[in-house]
Amino acid sequence: MRSNTTKQIPLLFGHLKGNGFQNATPSMVLHKWTELINAKLNPLDIDGELFTSEAVQLILSESNNDQQTIRAMLIEDLTGKSNISDKELYVKLNQGFLIRMLDTVFSYRKATPASENISRLYDSISQHLQGTLDFIENFFGDYFDRNEKVPEPYFTIAREDLKKQLKRFKNAISQQGNIDTALIDIIAESFNHLLGDEIMTISYSQLTYYKTLLNELQTQKTLQSTKVIIDALHYMNFNEDNFIAYQYEWLKHITEHLCTNKEKVTALRFEQKNINQLPSKLNCCYNPNMPSLKEQINGWIDEEVKYLDNLQTPEKAEGKISVHDDKIHTSLSVAKLALIIRLLVIDKIIINRTVAPMLRIAAKIFTTLQREDISFGSLETKYHAPDKVTVNAVRDMLFKWINILGKL
Repeated sequence: MRSNTTKQIPLLFGHLKGNGFQNATPSMVLHKWTELINAKLNPLDIDGELFTSEAVQLILSESNNDQQTIRAMLIEDLTGKSNISDKELYVKLNQGFLIRMLDTVFSYRKATPASENISRLYDSISQHLQGTLDFIENFFGDYFDRNEKVPEPYFTIAREDLKKQLKRFKNAISQQGNIDTALIDIIAESFNHLLGDEIMTISYSQLTYYKTLLNELQTQKTLQSTKVIIDALHYMNFNEDNFIAYQYEWLKHITEHLCTNKEKVTALRFEQKNINQLPSKLNCCYNPNMPSLKEQINGWIDEEVKYLDNLQTPEKAEGKISVHDDKIHTSLSVAKLALIIRLLVIDKIIINRTVAPMLRIAAKIFTTLQREDISFGSLETKYHAPDKVTVNAVRDMLFKWINILGKL
C-alpha cells in the first residue's frame, strides 16, 4: 500500500519529464508548485498518511531540480524580449507569483503543528521558492520591482537581523559620552513599528533603506559625535517627522540668544548653506510620501527668514486689516487643529510641497478657543507629535461628522 502511495504523489511533478520538459516554461513550473501548495499542502485538507518519508524525498528532489531548471528558462525567456517594458512586466509577474506562494506556505507553517515530514516539505519548498526569487533579484535586478512587498518568511528573518544590528548600534552609542540621547531615541523609535511581533507589509525598497541606514550609522566615523550622526541622517534623507522636529528645535536654539533679527537671519542662512552642501544618497528616503529632509528644512528656514525680515519693515498703519477680518475663528485647541491639518496633508488634500510654510500660514489665519494668535512653534510641535488624548478626541469628532453627513 505504501509503495502505491509513494508513486502517486510525484505524479504531480512528473508529468513534464522527458521530451515534454523541453517545451516547458517558467509558468508551468510555477503552476506545479502552486498545485502542490494549494491542492496538497493546505493544513485544512492535508492527508498526512500520503506523505511518507519516501514520497516527501521524491517530491523535494524533483522540486529542487525544477528550481535549477527554471533559472535557465527565465534567462532564455528574458533574453528573447527586446522591449524593456515587456521585461519589467515579465519579471514583475514571476516575482509576484513567487511572493504569494511563499506567503501561503508561511501561513501554513504557522497555522497548526505539522508532522516532521510535512514540516520538512514546508521548509524545503519555501527554500526552493525563495532561491528562485533571489535568483530573479540577483540576475534581473534592473527589472526587479522594488516596490513589491517582501515575502513574510524573508521579512521574518530580516527583522531579527535588524533587531541585532539596532542593539549593536545602541550599545556602541552608550559607550560614547558626547552623543545626544534624544537623537538616538528618535532613531530607535523609527524602527519600533518595524520590529514588533505582528506581521506587517514592507516593500523591498523600504527594507533596503532600513538595512542601509543601520549600516551607515554603525561606521566608525559616524559613531564619533552627534553632528556626524546628523550628517549621516541627511545623507540617508531621513525625513522622519520626529527628526524634522528635532532639527527645527536645533535651528531655534541657534538663534534664540542672538540680539538682532539681522544676526538671526545671518545665522540661519549660514546653517542653510551647510545643510544644502551635505551629500545625499540618490533615490533614498525614509518616507516617500513626504518632501525630502532638505526641502522641509529649507522651507522652514525660508519662512523664518521672511518673518524676521518683515519684523524689520513694519507695515503702514493704513495697510493693516482689522484683526477680526483676517482670521478664521475656531473652537478647536491648537493640538486638534494641528492634527486635522496633518490628516489633510497625509490624505493629500493639502498638497503644499513643504510643511513649515503651510503651518506658518495656518498659524496666522486660524484662531483657537483659547487664543487669538497661535504660536507657530506650538502648532508645529503638535503637528509632528500628536498626543494620544488629541488623537482620540479627533477620532470622536470624525465619527460625529459621519453622523452629521448622514442627516444632510
